Amino acid sequence: MSVTFAIESNSTGAFTAHCYESDLTLGPVVGYDAIVPVLVAHKAECEECAHYGIFSQAVQDVNDTLDVNVSNVNARAILGAIGFDPDGDSDLSGMADGAEFLGAVLIALAMVDLIDSGVPATREGNWIDCGREAGYMADRLDALHALGQEAVRLGRSVVWS
Repeated sequence: MSVTFAIESNSTGAFTAHCYESDLTLGPVVGYDAIVPVLVAHKAECEECAHYGIFSQAVQDVNDTLDVNVSNVNARAILGAIGFDPDGDSDLSGMADGAEFLGAVLIALAMVDLIDSGVPATREGNWIDCGREAGYMADRLDALHALGQEAVRLGRSVVWS
């Protein structure tokens, strides 16, 4: 299981699809009804997509290149470090104003040396926790800093789930 931190986005109304066999992006076209005949025509030409399927995706107005994906365990540690203390498994999703999120990340970055010594790997029977290398929190907080800066620039919130 994992948690992704992202900038709040909205659908543009356009749709695309991607054929991994020929590394071809179909679309964008406006509206779901417009992508359906494109998919049907492509599956008639591509044996791989005809067999395994090809799926459409709504085009969002924010690029996902700054998204930060971490394990649930690391998400819980990061959320605690930035002051959004999760309480139970259900709190691994949320939303914060971009400026509030960026401020929280900056405070955590200022104190990162206190929280980034790493976590040793452990094993209890068949349960293995791989731990966390020293420097991991600084790396993820740097990525969240870039995400927060872009959210502020766009006037958007940061969401995680």
